[in-house]
Amino acid sequence: MCGINGILYHDRERRPDRGLIEAMNQALVHRGPDDGGIHLDGHLALGHRRLSIIDLASGHQPMCNEDETVWITFNGEIYNYAELREELIAKGHAFKTTSDTEVIVHLYEETRERCVERLRGMFAFGIWDRGRDTLFLARDRLGIKPLYYFPGKDALAFSSEIRGLLQVPSLDRRLNRKALHDYLTFRYTIAPETMIEGVFKLPPGHILLARGGRFEVRQYWDLDFSEKLDLDEDECIEEFQRRFTACTKSHLVGEVPLGVLLSGGLDSSAVTAVVSEETSQPVKTFSVAFADDGDDYDERAYAQLAARCYRTDHHEIAITHRDFVAGLGSYVSSMEEPMADPASIPLYYVSKLARNHVTIILSGEGSDEMLAGYGFDFRGFRRAGWVRRIPGPIRNAVLKPLNDALLHSPRVGRYLELSNLPPSHYPVVVPSYMGGVFSEDGKAAIYGQAMRAGALRAGPSEQRVVDLYKKTTGYPEYVDQVLYVYTKQWLADDLLLKADKMTMAHSLELRVPFLDHSLVEFVARLPVHMKIRPNGNGGHLTKYVLRKAFAGRIPDEILHRKKLGFPVPLKRLFGGEMGDLARDVFETRAVRESGLFDAERVSGLLRENANGHDHGHRLWALLVFGLWYDLFKVTN
Repeated sequence: MCGINGILYHDRERRPDRGLIEAMNQALVHRGPDDGGIHLDGHLALGHRRLSIIDLASGHQPMCNEDETVWITFNGEIYNYAELREELIAKGHAFKTTSDTEVIVHLYEETRERCVERLRGMFAFGIWDRGRDTLFLARDRLGIKPLYYFPGKDALAFSSEIRGLLQVPSLDRRLNRKALHDYLTFRYTIAPETMIEGVFKLPPGHILLARGGRFEVRQYWDLDFSEKLDLDEDECIEEFQRRFTACTKSHLVGEVPLGVLLSGGLDSSAVTAVVSEETSQPVKTFSVAFADDGDDYDERAYAQLAARCYRTDHHEIAITHRDFVAGLGSYVSSMEEPMADPASIPLYYVSKLARNHVTIILSGEGSDEMLAGYGFDFRGFRRAGWVRRIPGPIRNAVLKPLNDALLHSPRVGRYLELSNLPPSHYPVVVPSYMGGVFSEDGKAAIYGQAMRAGALRAGPSEQRVVDLYKKTTGYPEYVDQVLYVYTKQWLADDLLLKADKMTMAHSLELRVPFLDHSLVEFVARLPVHMKIRPNGNGGHLTKYVLRKAFAGRIPDEILHRKKLGFPVPLKRLFGGEMGDLARDVFETRAVRESGLFDAERVSGLLRENANGHDHGHRLWALLVFGLWYDLFKVTN
């Protein structure tokens, strides 16, 4: 796992400033503390920071082919590199190292841009082809590794993180108001946009080609649910078990210590079960929980149960509300743009703990998006349909004021809000509100003059999801349609991005075996009833094939427990120190001086929260944005 940088000037006579690429590298030292390298070639510069995992002695980057006409700077791991290496040797390629990086170089020589189609793993890389005067950027299929780029007037720059691009003198730190508009609905920005105007995320499953002062972005992979396997239930379970075991085993490659993030849930327990079976020494496992009195979010008992079952070397950390608030600054800095996912801070702390023991960590990320783990969303879809049957005047003139004045129920409020959406949007209301914060009306109520016009031009944020949903119209199953949207937006732009940033802040490599694309493609072809089915009690049994595959291998208490995730008591937090911090932030330029928000209305949300209304997620989104806006010195 590493940090990569590069810059290609449009003018072939212009020579890059070595000091600039050095500064870009220095900004990413946390991603690669073990080694650094730079390659200058005409109007191009490549930079690299290395976290040594494979071929510790000779894996220095940037790396080249035999005649030094092709150079690469690479971040990630290629799990099928050994097989590809043998294939390339048979074709006459000579290797100087045993690294997966060099495999990509020689594979590019054979297949050019189509090399990405042969790679199994997580990756972001830049390849300079001197003979073709072409810069080739690529990002893995699911978006496990990030890659940002800045197409400036005189050059195209790229980096693993935004902070690398911020070293480029021509990049202005101007706010992207469209991204802010979407963030306040989804709590994250949607690729290719970022919160900084002119800086873009290369979308998952895409490549970028730059030559002659121009560039183009192309998609090379997409997820397809249209074809289903002709297997009976036992065959589906057996094949899933075989593939998951093989994928997890392949993720154990490396020459440094590794462990597992063990929450005590089904997904992380499944990963731990396989890793424990494949390693001779006790697996190091790590978990995190809140420890303040009154918190009901401590899952350590389940993590400890799994640790005993698999005889792991278990480590855990308990954080308090004060720890949560104290970690805010580091979290916002590490994320580089606002992301209002409060589970990120516990992940930050447990990653710090894990790095004291291991360099590689595996997690169960991605299982919910592949196997319909969000069963509550499907129940919510049905309940919102029931609310829709109530006449609109009663919903809006009676039930909504009643809920606002007495019940203060976010769930009832959401059902009422969803029931007012046009029928054409209704099939996608579930994914559009995954992590949803403000409605369009709610955003309009808090916007200042500087945001109102931009919001009108941007249009409703829900349209981003509607556009994704349109790609699924050929899928007969609603569940598959929702899973496609989850995977393409929520997974890539929230879960995986926060996972990368929180772990790499501590030079810790995260691996996610559930998201090996070969497994993902197989699961997409499973019939829907192998993922989710009615449980007979009015609800749904989620991740059916996973539960069946690990029956008898995972303790029943974990196998059948209700999904909890990592809920954070935001309402309570805003009643304490975080409320004081929010009051201070809401008086800073991010709210009071920028003109982006109506300062009185924003402060009013804080007062209402103290008086019984639950505005925790709204206040959290505004607080994170305010901290980021001030920390990164962004202008309007």
